[in-house]
Amino acid sequence: MGQDSDGDHGKRTTWTVVDDKLLAASYTMMSEDPTVGNTQKSESFWKWVVEYYNTNRDKKAKKRTAEKVKAHWAAVKKIVNRYNGIYNKWYTDRPSGWSDDDLMMWPHEEYKSTFKSNFQYEHVWRIVKDSPMYAPQSSGHRSEKKARTFESSGAHTDSSNATPSVDTKYNEAQSRPMGHKAAKKKGEERRTHKYLVGVIFDCEI
Repeated sequence: MGQDSDGDHGKRTTWTVVDDKLLAASYTMMSEDPTVGNTQKSESFWKWVVEYYNTNRDKKAKKRTAEKVKAHWAAVKKIVNRYNGIYNKWYTDRPSGWSDDDLMMWPHEEYKSTFKSNFQYEHVWRIVKDSPMYAPQSSGHRSEKKARTFESSGAHTDSSNATPSVDTKYNEAQSRPMGHKAAKKKGEERRTHKYLVGVIFDCEI
């Protein structure tokens, strides 16, 4: 039945492209939501992510558990990070006159040459690529931040940019204070199904 959860019948979990997109959007929005944040306890953070995912999933789709969501995202993120690091390198050093098509082609070629397989998660990457954790950073910014480290004992942190300055841009954004009313309003806006659908389908090629 469509309403079954991941744990039902001991069957192996399958994920469609739509499922992947929803998970990527849920993770990104919860990470950037100032009322949730990405620096709290891992268990609490993933509780928010899976709740958001299950609330906005197609009602015929399976209800996911936090364990399954976290495990799937870890596997997907590892692959996306590899591609993102290659893409950001080409983005930063791309020759003058390159088109957007050129910029997409060469990272794919390098990924295939390096990892002996095609990059299968562009649909996920297109959702997360503009978030602070993944967006390209200038060489000056990377050099300035390279000597700094960020640690938060017991907190959920995610090194998603495969370039040297992994999460500095994200941490800077999180450190800037936001008024309570503004944070609450932004959080409510990001939790709407309409906003979520826009994020997922605006990323189509």
